[in-house]
Amino acid sequence: DGKQVRDLLFVNDLVAAYDAAIDRIDVSAGQVFNIGGGRDNTISIWTEFAPMLEKIVGHPLEVKRSDWRPGDQRVYVSDIRKAGSVLGWTPKVTVEEGVKRLAEWVKENRDLF
Repeated sequence: DGKQVRDLLFVNDLVAAYDAAIDRIDVSAGQVFNIGGGRDNTISIWTEFAPMLEKIVGHPLEVKRSDWRPGDQRVYVSDIRKAGSVLGWTPKVTVEEGVKRLAEWVKENRDLF
């Protein structure tokens, strides 16, 4: 229904998490970490994301909504505290900055689609 809340993680931050685990392999080996955007990088999928994306691309988006999907989570936010304390890692790219970077990349690489 577009009201779901998710945390977003920019790919550069994911790579930084891998690098942090490798750099601290003595403490990360055999451990499990939740890697995601965390509480600071949450967004309502279409309630907040659509207006942000419309502003970036400069025109309204056509969005089709439907009934709630069975089994879908209304809210998912990764608990990244362990990655922060053990690896010293936290995401650096905000939701808005990540969406802007992604939109720019798509514009520059339309031939790939």
